[in-house]
Amino acid sequence: MRIAVINLQSGIGITKGYREYFTSGWRYLLPHSTKYVRETGQLLKDEGVDIALMTEVEEHGLRSGFRKQTEILREASNLPFSEFFATRSMEPLAAEGNAILCRYPVLETRSHLLTPGAIPRVMGEAMLSIEDQKVHVLVAHLGIRNVYRARQIERIRHIIQDRDEPVILGGDFNERNHESFEILRSAGFSHIATLPTYPSWKPVHALSVLFLSKHFSEPRVYIPSAKRFSDHLPLVVEATLA
Repeated sequence: MRIAVINLQSGIGITKGYREYFTSGWRYLLPHSTKYVRETGQLLKDEGVDIALMTEVEEHGLRSGFRKQTEILREASNLPFSEFFATRSMEPLAAEGNAILCRYPVLETRSHLLTPGAIPRVMGEAMLSIEDQKVHVLVAHLGIRNVYRARQIERIRHIIQDRDEPVILGGDFNERNHESFEILRSAGFSHIATLPTYPSWKPVHALSVLFLSKHFSEPRVYIPSAKRFSDHLPLVVEATLA
């Protein structure tokens, strides 16, 4: 299967350099084109992605023109199932969260609060039925500050440590020191897949990460050769479920 990890940046589409945060920063608040969201969905379709773990997705706010970006992604990607996990709401300006899109039936969903605060961090979970197996799929967007990330990673370890079924965890972990992930490896993740994805115009930081449990083969990870649609490049991982 192919799994994508993408920070959508709410379809704002900063792709050329840091200066664009100032020249195009108005898109963080005001309505803008769905172009970059549609291009993301097209990428999922072109790459034959089976599961997409998305962060910074806008569900229903002024800046998206009150369009649900999960619906736009589904239409463009032909992935039939999607689940949205709200992280913060500043209605009517924005309603942001994480999302899972997939071609497999969703059996149930849960939201796990990682840390409260002004910007709460939430990990979304969907139980999928893949080849008659139950697979836990989780998506998270961790904090900027080291002390918060450490707590969030510990919370994730606590949540997944006793799972016997296959587990997929991915998202934007905002972590440059990957030694911090050893606590997750010890909790049952046999594979960690990542490449530099940020900033998209000159990627040097491996912020998008995918973790796979022992139930999966050794993954192959790559960055698709597609037009940039965010300040993060997309990460795609190929692996086989044993």
